[in-house]
Amino acid sequence: MKFVETLKLSLLAGALAGLFCGQAVAGRCTDDVVPPPKSGAKAAAATPAPDTEAPLDPMTQLRLIAREAARRSAEVGAAKLLAEAADYDLEETKGGRYPQVSVSGTVGPGRTQVDGVTTQKGTQSNVSLNVSSNLYDGGRLNRLTEWRSQLAGSAKYGAAVTQEQVVLEAVTTALERNRFRLQAQVYQQYARKMSCLVEALEGIVAEDKGRASELVQARKTQAQTELSRDAALAQSRQIEFRLRKIIGDKLALGEGITVPLAAVPEIGEINRQIEFGNDAQQLRTQADAMESYAKAVVAGQKPQLNWALSKTEGLAGSAKVSSWQAGVSVSYSLFNGFSDKAASMAANKRAESARQQLAELLSSKFARTAEVYDIATTSLERAKRYVDVLRDSEKVRNFTFQQWSQLGKRSLFDVMSSEADHFGLRIAYVNALHDGFAASAQMRSLGSGLSVWLMPEQKP
Repeated sequence: MKFVETLKLSLLAGALAGLFCGQAVAGRCTDDVVPPPKSGAKAAAATPAPDTEAPLDPMTQLRLIAREAARRSAEVGAAKLLAEAADYDLEETKGGRYPQVSVSGTVGPGRTQVDGVTTQKGTQSNVSLNVSSNLYDGGRLNRLTEWRSQLAGSAKYGAAVTQEQVVLEAVTTALERNRFRLQAQVYQQYARKMSCLVEALEGIVAEDKGRASELVQARKTQAQTELSRDAALAQSRQIEFRLRKIIGDKLALGEGITVPLAAVPEIGEINRQIEFGNDAQQLRTQADAMESYAKAVVAGQKPQLNWALSKTEGLAGSAKVSSWQAGVSVSYSLFNGFSDKAASMAANKRAESARQQLAELLSSKFARTAEVYDIATTSLERAKRYVDVLRDSEKVRNFTFQQWSQLGKRSLFDVMSSEADHFGLRIAYVNALHDGFAASAQMRSLGSGLSVWLMPEQKP
């Protein structure tokens, strides 16, 4: 009976710690620190960041994750360089509006004959200055400028899309790290409970060999729980490696980054934002660019008028040579094998393709938004309901243990079942919360974007 009393006091000390208790309680069966079962922002902020004297607030941590991920990403850097290159392409096209000035020169021996009579011989040299500009091109240069401008806009939106993907990956990876860390804590508590039970049963079996099967069952459950804990720790480590690749080693994060994600944005507002999201705007500008290019091809088939002025100064032997010329040149293509028509049609087809891609994108995102919104709201609602279930589960396992240890009305297997059910509910609670947080982050990403929310100082 001494061992039974020891077992009873030890396990009851753990039970009195309360559901997800955050204070140390004496005894080997004390729960570790895990988030208390609260709903909304309180549930998200339940676990403090370890080893930090003054942890940053959750929103600041999320902003640091987003900024560091965007800063370190080579993919984002490459996309931004492409956007800058598109700006320079635009400047190159705009340069066609200005007069083109060039200078050329030659020097070397030469001879000039007229009717077999040498008129000039010896070293000849000259310098020419040429100036030319466009008078009329049917609007070709304007259309090309529009084309380049729209391509530059598309490249900027593309860079924003790439950054959004990187930021979303960083945030969801941080959430997954927290998920498995909390799972490992729950499994560790479960393992401690089983260890306490095994230790007590070892003493009981030493006095009563007929209860050896109970000890075997407790050891089996303890081993299974330790395997689950080790698996969660391994998952947490592997995700930590991925997170370090994304944001580096210098950024120390706490566990409470989920607080801002506890509020799910309204689906109507997200749907309005989808219409003008970076990916939608990218496809629109691509379509507009192709239409402008098609118009530039058509304009290029109209008469092209240019004016030119040239001045040449030189020496032919000892004679000084000087000349100048000014005039207007006209060019017009009579037949080019219908290549202009083919180029224009190809550009129009690409524009129509981009329009259809935009329609499909919007349709898919509207459907995806409804799905993700449902996941977010139902997951967080399910987490709230788990709170009540966990309170009842705590009572059930305490009553079951008391009936087994004091009244002998329950078997050890009933005790083990109630413990397994209780800790299984705690794992389900952690998963429901993080499913909701991840869906909330995806909702914001589907709209104007996490980058706009976390880095409002950056504009596409």
